[in-house]
Amino acid sequence: MNYKLSKKILEQIENVKRILVNCHRSPDPDSVGSALALTRVLTQMGKEVKVICPTGLPQDTKFLVGSDTIERVGFDKFDFGKFDLFIILDSGSSQMVTGLRDPMKFPIPTVVIDHHKTNLLYGDINLVDAKTSSTAEVLYLVFEDWGVKPDKEISQALLTGILADTGVFEYPGVTGKTLGIAQKLIEVGADKDEIILNVFKTISFSKLKFWGEIIRRMELDEKYGFVFSALPYDVYSEFEKPVSAKETGSSLFATVVEGTKFGMIMVEEDKGVLSISLRARGNAFDVSKIAEKFGGGGHRSAAGAKVYDTEFEKAKEAVLQGAREVVNEVGKG
Repeated sequence: MNYKLSKKILEQIENVKRILVNCHRSPDPDSVGSALALTRVLTQMGKEVKVICPTGLPQDTKFLVGSDTIERVGFDKFDFGKFDLFIILDSGSSQMVTGLRDPMKFPIPTVVIDHHKTNLLYGDINLVDAKTSSTAEVLYLVFEDWGVKPDKEISQALLTGILADTGVFEYPGVTGKTLGIAQKLIEVGADKDEIILNVFKTISFSKLKFWGEIIRRMELDEKYGFVFSALPYDVYSEFEKPVSAKETGSSLFATVVEGTKFGMIMVEEDKGVLSISLRARGNAFDVSKIAEKFGGGGHRSAAGAKVYDTEFEKAKEAVLQGAREVVNEVGKG
């Protein structure tokens, strides 16, 4: 048994008929892949399942079978009364689930399955494994506990989550177990080449140009050891508001500058809403400490947060000041 809670979660599932599953706001391939894999398993158990998301899906997840069934909803108006159980994946807080500014108490029983160490444990059942690379990997281990053998479609969805959240095994947190699970999924029929082509090598021209703007605006704070780039709403709009460009840009460009500990990309995605994506260079710094300072969360090597109701330049300076304070605190520790 990988997790003691697996049995309790399965008992919850067996006692209900209609199940809701989420993809978090601005979903990444781990969020979408995990949701689709779980949906197929639950459907095979004879359950009625709906997958919902507060925002649209990025292009790099639309190759997955079933992605077209994910429904975009507004959680402030959503009718939970049609469902018996809400299984929440890859979401450290209710705000991540809903895309809303304030926390939300869900009116039906909830199960949270996640791998973020900053998870607020807001579910009725919380299975959070912060030592595991991705929610997809956690789900594989849960399925193993349930005696479920992934078919080709489930394997493709799970491997998508694992490859995306590990940067094809580049990021910290990858273990021998991670590699072993990937091997088993490939043996079942998961196509790593299709995943890599869609997730890492199919980029819209507008997103590519947006990355160029991120690099053009990038600055180096030599004293505190980080790089940053900040883009206001009018610039984000000029490049057609590319979905997930901030996060992927952070992974590509904020982690590679010689002499730095971490980097961050800040994008004003709506007027007065500055979204921050943080990435550590190797294992040199815990960027989740910066994210938590602004009400966000994540992992040691990758985290994010939002600053609300603040003019762009003031929000940018507040984030920079906060980052410098955390660097000082870590140095003193």
